[in-house]
Amino acid sequence: MTRKKILINLRKYIYSKDFQSLWRGQRSIFIALYNFLKEGNLLGYLKLPSGIGKTNLAISLTNAGQFKKVLFLVPTLILVDQTDKRYRQFGKDIASISTYTGTKKELSGQIIIATYQSIQRLRKLPIDPSSLDLVIWDEVHEALSAARKKIMKLFSKDTIHIGLTASDKFNDLKKVENLMPLIAKMEIEEAIRLGLLCAIQCWVAKTNIDISKIIKRGSDYDPKTQKRYIDVTRRNQAAIDIYNRFLKGQSCLGTCINIKHAIKVAEIFQEAGIKSQAVWGSTQENPLPKRELKQRLDDFKTGKIKVMTTVDLIGTGFDNTLITALINLRITSSVVKATQRGGRVLRIFSQEDENQQFVRKMIKKSGGKLATVIDFLDECKNHGYRPVLFSDILQKVAIYPSAMEKNRSGGEGDGESYLWPAGDDRISIQLITGITQVAKITSKLTTFDNLPVADKRGIIFVPVNR
Repeated sequence: MTRKKILINLRKYIYSKDFQSLWRGQRSIFIALYNFLKEGNLLGYLKLPSGIGKTNLAISLTNAGQFKKVLFLVPTLILVDQTDKRYRQFGKDIASISTYTGTKKELSGQIIIATYQSIQRLRKLPIDPSSLDLVIWDEVHEALSAARKKIMKLFSKDTIHIGLTASDKFNDLKKVENLMPLIAKMEIEEAIRLGLLCAIQCWVAKTNIDISKIIKRGSDYDPKTQKRYIDVTRRNQAAIDIYNRFLKGQSCLGTCINIKHAIKVAEIFQEAGIKSQAVWGSTQENPLPKRELKQRLDDFKTGKIKVMTTVDLIGTGFDNTLITALINLRITSSVVKATQRGGRVLRIFSQEDENQQFVRKMIKKSGGKLATVIDFLDECKNHGYRPVLFSDILQKVAIYPSAMEKNRSGGEGDGESYLWPAGDDRISIQLITGITQVAKITSKLTTFDNLPVADKRGIIFVPVNR
């Protein structure tokens, strides 16, 4: 298809009734994308927060442009299935959809959904590269390795490439703009203010556990030494205490150090009478059949399971609008991981979610969905650095849509009216929930005005005042 024809189709869409079905923020992003292509650009990316509908925006692009053949690249098999379902639900006038993975190798569809790994293994495409009008690079920050960058060479010089990501920078040397230029972006705060994402508050669970001996390996803290120093009974038990006393009944995700830790924490929740399961990518040592994994994820999505523990399995691209709480038992020094896992709780409630009693209670109490992220903040006694908190990513400890701001009692205050349920019980590890209190703690711990850039290994060091 010619570029002129694509632009004509996109322009018609912008003036159609279908375009008005996009949310306001999505419409402005789409227009920026149209103008980018109109200027003759063929390669660029959108930086958008998790939860505002990046995939649906890409599907709207393919619908509007009426592309003859589209390749949609994703990093995981979960995203292959998820994207396939989205296209079948929202795609218009699509002749066929096929998938190209390690087990399914079909390229005949009008829409081809493939993993990066399966495509990067090819020296050349088994189809004519010029037949592809559009390539969507979903979670494009996952395409920054040398092997994945080579994928670009497989395509025709006339193919349009659009990247999607919530986290576009690992460090000054490894960032998405080295692969393709930025088209447009939206930050989390803007998306919340526009009502595209839900309200968020950040709490910290302070401990006196010394983490200064946890070493760095690759782009993050080493899981083996994390296990040695922070996989301890009182810290694990604190997660259950926090949930029972402040988040009871909510749908909660817990991030853990490794598979055994995830299983252990899920069992502790179960012993406390809370419906909980762990999920992970199946391994020889810890097998988890795909059918069982799917069942657990479905049960979590429908509220049958209240607490789900995991490592990184559902850190990217997992759509569960019911999740309202995140407890980070695992520490991270990666901006990307901190951003991705925090994004799991930011999606606004669906209509189906309102069948849940706790959802109706939250809407009545807070005026809408209010997500809570709890980061464990341990001691760093022998060096001046600490892990990245989600409040570091936000640069705030709480953000509310304008409608909820009006409902907040006590003005700025400490935000105690948003405790769930309100209570003053002390737990063995101190939980700080008040907005002003959290802000005071984090301001004392940090000396930066803006989040510093990570080093070449993808590690960000957050300085601690002494």
